[in-house]
Amino acid sequence: MTPPHHTPASPGEPGTLALDIGGVHIKAVHSCGGAWSVPVVHEPVPQRLADALHSLAVQVPPFDCILLTMTAELCDAFATRRQGVRYVLDAARLFTADRPIRVWRTDGRFAELAEAYIDPMPCASANWHALATFTAGWFPRGLSLLIDTGSTTTDIVPLGDGRPVPRGLTDTQRLAAGELIYLGAYRTPLEALGPRVEWRGCSYHLMAEWFADMTDVLVLTGCIPEDPQRRDTTDGRPMLRPFAAARLLRMIGADLEQMSLDDAADLATVFAETARQRIAQAIAQALDGRAPQHIIVAGSGDFLASAAAAIALPGVPQTRLADRIGPDASAAACAYALLQIR
Repeated sequence: MTPPHHTPASPGEPGTLALDIGGVHIKAVHSCGGAWSVPVVHEPVPQRLADALHSLAVQVPPFDCILLTMTAELCDAFATRRQGVRYVLDAARLFTADRPIRVWRTDGRFAELAEAYIDPMPCASANWHALATFTAGWFPRGLSLLIDTGSTTTDIVPLGDGRPVPRGLTDTQRLAAGELIYLGAYRTPLEALGPRVEWRGCSYHLMAEWFADMTDVLVLTGCIPEDPQRRDTTDGRPMLRPFAAARLLRMIGADLEQMSLDDAADLATVFAETARQRIAQAIAQALDGRAPQHIIVAGSGDFLASAAAAIALPGVPQTRLADRIGPDASAAACAYALLQIR
């Protein structure tokens, strides 16, 4: 990644490193410039978090302070989210060698490490709130809306008079309010778009198996190119159209002897439209009759967020986060946001 656009630290200062620690990737942005994404060794296993942080340490410039947010506590290896937050805090403390750590909370402030350890729950899955706090300042009057679609989830956050005004703060509350939906642009299994799919006059019950995901839909609809090097697919075969078609057709019990590649591409358009409609429905639920004046779309799946917003809120102006802060900073948006709101 190239350096994101923000005000660098003064010459001679080590600077601040902002971290968004997830269970699959760690995103980092440095106040002197630079953005990084480090995989947690392909698996959301907490014991490998230290290895990922060590890999990051050799890439980033010197720093004298850490700003931290996280979602890694969701990993099912932890018995509770409290345990997960504390594990991440311990890993970060070892990474920083006792340099100061400030942790973002969903009540809109940073906590020192000791406070975060004593009261960990407001620090759990708080990265969406950091991004919402940053972007809310763009429209300091009236109601606006942040829609952040990543690879797995979509965050829908109402912003009022320059600050986040969600109805929920925990994931449980946000799922109930429609402000969090487990539907993203890449990793969402297609069974989540069921239980049925309507296609060519028939209603098909989807197979409740992880046979295909949204990445297969994007390849078949031409939204992203084929990539023969990618094997992070449901069956381990490359990200090529014939294999994507085979994976997708299995969702209705078919294969490429029974149906064609064109049939699979046509079915993929139905799944794509279903995803757009599901997010549009969540947008309507989250707004609960309110009408925003502006929409901010963010995330690696911002194209999906934008299409869903156009369905739910036709004619409302949209601002794309990546156009405002650059693609590299946008790829680590929650970490970037921490630097802006410190």
